[in-house]
Amino acid sequence: MSAPRSDTPAPAWRCSPGRHLPAHARELADARARDLVPARRQVVVYLDRWPASPVTGLGLAICCPPASRPDRLDWRYLAALSVLVLTPPAPDAERLRLLLAELVAARPKRLILLRQGNMPAAEFIVSEARGLEVQP
Repeated sequence: MSAPRSDTPAPAWRCSPGRHLPAHARELADARARDLVPARRQVVVYLDRWPASPVTGLGLAICCPPASRPDRLDWRYLAALSVLVLTPPAPDAERLRLLLAELVAARPKRLILLRQGNMPAAEFIVSEARGLEVQP
């Protein structure tokens, strides 16, 4: 027996005026509009690149592509989730700062910056225990 069909469409995410979703974020944002959360409650945000091969074990993935301004994207659906930001080896410092500021404003549970090839490799921007640890 199948469930009865509803004529009411499932809620869809509505971006803030003047903003749009980053690459690969529509499914996650629409799920959050329906009050759903990812099973692992974790999302990976790739800055200026998409991985050549799928990364497993880190959670859902979205991308802030090189052609997009981080401050023109809607990040609100990341509220109360753990967010990992993966950067290329030498990210543009201003783009990274803008992205981190936008993500902090979305009020994630945790915000961790993972830099490839740089030390420290992982840096807590927002922690669950202390809140904002580093001002972007």
